[in-house]
Amino acid sequence: MTRGNLHTHSVYCDGSFTPEEIVKMAIEKGFSYIGFSGHSYTFFDESYAMTKENTDKYFDDITSLKEKYKDKINVFCGIEKDAFSDYPNDRFDYTIASCHYVKVGNNYYSVDHTENIQSETIKNVFGGDPYAYAESYFETVRNMQGDIIGHFDLVTKFDREETVFTPKEERYKKAVLDALEKLCSKNSIFEVNTGAIARGYKNTPYPAKWILEELKKHNSRVIITSDFHRNDTLDYAFTETEKMLSDMGFKDFYNIDFI
Repeated sequence: MTRGNLHTHSVYCDGSFTPEEIVKMAIEKGFSYIGFSGHSYTFFDESYAMTKENTDKYFDDITSLKEKYKDKINVFCGIEKDAFSDYPNDRFDYTIASCHYVKVGNNYYSVDHTENIQSETIKNVFGGDPYAYAESYFETVRNMQGDIIGHFDLVTKFDREETVFTPKEERYKKAVLDALEKLCSKNSIFEVNTGAIARGYKNTPYPAKWILEELKKHNSRVIITSDFHRNDTLDYAFTETEKMLSDMGFKDFYNIDFI
């Protein structure tokens, strides 16, 4: 089966390897393509994203690697653009649209940095109501624009057992389905992201299986990604994820004809 990964982070943002090191890893794994997706510049949080200067260096570096390794692998230069980033993305091969924050007033609160930040935000900003928090998150998600929708239900990162954000709660289910309906109407491609499994937070990929079942009803396209940052996780849990998606009736989950 053809394999590749389009959700890849390098030393230009919060990854541990240079782009060339990653290209070599991908070739060793027999990938037919590798796509880089550095975090887009966000003016209010430079802790994990590329700076404006690094964005230019990143683009030039990946462009040179495309030529250098063109006989061995297809290399793409993409961007993971946060919903609250206004940095232009026109020059990139593809965009992963994602949301890492909820915004209240002029303040941005990370949804995936630490469990403590998330729980404190729910307690102090949303009055202890996790579903108001989820509604705010998915309201932003539903309006995202990009070639790929990244880690759709990222708010569940610290909820391995689905005890906080559960589809049994109608408010949560409605927030999810409203966002999904709008994104599906745009023919969005949803990534099936194994990153939280690799980092020990979850047992299953984003999005949850019940959301994947809804996507199947819409005949939506999916693409497997690893959200690679470090260690030997460039194709982490791909085999298991391929089987799960195949059993659900999905096909062509490494299809990159949109690039």
